[in-house]
Amino acid sequence: MPRSAAGYALIETLVAAGIVVGLAAGVAQVAVLTGAAIRESSAQARALFLAVQKIEQLQSLLWTFDDRLEPVSDEATSLALDPPGPGGRGLQSSGPPGGAGYVDYLDPDGRWVGTGAQPPAGTAFVRRWSVSPVAAPGGDALLLQVQVVATSVRAPSGALDLRPNDPGVTWLASVRVRH
Repeated sequence: MPRSAAGYALIETLVAAGIVVGLAAGVAQVAVLTGAAIRESSAQARALFLAVQKIEQLQSLLWTFDDRLEPVSDEATSLALDPPGPGGRGLQSSGPPGGAGYVDYLDPDGRWVGTGAQPPAGTAFVRRWSVSPVAAPGGDALLLQVQVVATSVRAPSGALDLRPNDPGVTWLASVRVRH
């Protein structure tokens, strides 16, 4: 083999090795980004489950009329406790989400870890809810809203000025009509 041909073979080998290394680095980057997306998606799915769970608790509280057509509602159950118990505000109007008695904290598996002004250690999700009266034809209605903030995506305290499309925020709303 002539000397000049041997030089070309070495150059071709080096170029091929560079292409393989470049492709491997690209595949590794895609794998890392995919893993991060899967983790974030898992946190959002858990947050949605936790929001639905709180909406169902709110929907299960007494909100009806008695035999004399007087409004009757649960205004004493605390949904900030696990399990829910007495000493709360039930379906009383709450103001913005997350006021006193309208927030709880959950671990990565969605288990309740506490309530109060500051998240306790182990908090992975901050869940806030609100109850607001709404004028509705033919009866009383409530707007029930739940926000769940994944602390892996946002700061553990979660900002109070959350919006539905903010990253790491799951926002669920429902209307409950008294009948």
